[in-house]
Amino acid sequence: MSDTAGKEGPFSSIKKGKYVFTDELTEVQDPAQSVPYFTAQAIMIMENEGDFFGDTGTVRISDLILKQSTYIDESGKNIEAHKLYIWPRNLGNTKEWTAAKKEFLTEFVLNFPLEVLSVQENNGVTWKYITPENFKKFPEDIRTFESFREFADQRKEYFFLRRPVYIPK
Repeated sequence: MSDTAGKEGPFSSIKKGKYVFTDELTEVQDPAQSVPYFTAQAIMIMENEGDFFGDTGTVRISDLILKQSTYIDESGKNIEAHKLYIWPRNLGNTKEWTAAKKEFLTEFVLNFPLEVLSVQENNGVTWKYITPENFKKFPEDIRTFESFREFADQRKEYFFLRRPVYIPK
């Protein structure tokens, strides 16, 4: 399979599936939007009508904390995802908003396995943390892109963080 199949532009939107974001965040300023968003490289496991696909790529990680996104905590409680991080004192300060989002994503999302349970039309997602063991479990007949094969072949060697012990914010 090609590493570019099913991708949109220089990055991919988040889709239903399992993710581990594995590198530093990249800030992107879209001229059509007033606030920058972040992307990050991810290892991804997707399911489509019973078929599993493994891939890596750059994904828009900021969608996890949009106002229209939902985080499900370990007790099953739904939390508006934009309430997971500390908002700046000056709500009109784009630089402070961007810094607050970056801090949260770096501390609580990078290297933590998570599962996106649903995706809304407005880019909002519903997600939760999963265990590293859960992330590493996938069918042997998974269809993989070349970039995913290293992870699939050596997944026991990969170390991921567990869900934070305390509630973010």
